[in-house]
Amino acid sequence: MSLTTAIIIDLLLCIACAIVVLRLDAKRRRMDRQIANALPTSAVAHGLPSLRRQQTQSRWQSIHRLFQYDPGTVYLVRTEIVFVVGFIVANVISYVGNLLEFPIQYGIVAGISAAIVVIRGLFGWQQARFRNLLFKQIPDVIELVTSTIRAGLPITEAFQIIAKDMPEPTAGQFAIVCNEMSLGGPPEEALEGIYQRSHVAEYAMFAVTLAVQMKSGGSLAETLQTLGETVRQRVGLAGRAKALAGEVIFSARALSAAPFLVSGLFYWINPRSIDMLFFDPTGRMLLGYGVTSVIIGTFVIRWMIRRETTI
Repeated sequence: MSLTTAIIIDLLLCIACAIVVLRLDAKRRRMDRQIANALPTSAVAHGLPSLRRQQTQSRWQSIHRLFQYDPGTVYLVRTEIVFVVGFIVANVISYVGNLLEFPIQYGIVAGISAAIVVIRGLFGWQQARFRNLLFKQIPDVIELVTSTIRAGLPITEAFQIIAKDMPEPTAGQFAIVCNEMSLGGPPEEALEGIYQRSHVAEYAMFAVTLAVQMKSGGSLAETLQTLGETVRQRVGLAGRAKALAGEVIFSARALSAAPFLVSGLFYWINPRSIDMLFFDPTGRMLLGYGVTSVIIGTFVIRWMIRRETTI
């Protein structure tokens, strides 16, 4: 058995183990949530750990952090496909390193690092899309709840209407809320569950507002109307921040793509001017350094943009 075959087998086994661990942990979380909702409130209060404590004390939290995996997110791309893509990227990077005659340990480290970055990127992209959709739809959710309460209907009826009429992913999240309430859970804790799964701060505000009003009394419709206006302003402010950052984002992408475009242009005009980067040992080291620097700079720019545009 060759060394390359052994590396591929090891990577495949590692990825398969990670897939199994993540799926078993997600299944265990769903079972724990169903058991916690089915038990009476008194039983939960006398010794059983809460769902929030179970989520923060996950056995596989380190693996989740490594791959940026969140079991509460509804993923468009299945977990197995994401890991298969990471496996393919790892093998491609290792193969390219072998073609460029880099040391085998460098190819292994670069392949594993690239696979982790790709997996984290795919999971992070889906999580960001999931949260952005929930964030953009929450003003309509609060407005619908306010209108339903003013019409004299209970808040449970409003949640059922949202689960039927609102687009995804809000409809799916409120379907979970309705199921939890049908098992005896209070509305504010069911709403807090959306925040725990999506980390959208506006749902935490919604849950706290609902809990305070249900305990202290008062006009829930007026309070929700004020909250809805505040949330709508936050959504509009986030949209304006992203629009103002559009020029910076385009500039960052242009700067990241410029080295590759210029190199391709030079190779098309005079291939001999680029050949030393592929056939000379010093040129290959410079090529690896340049590609790594561009990738790191791209991630730093994206992190700075995301930090400045976060509301």
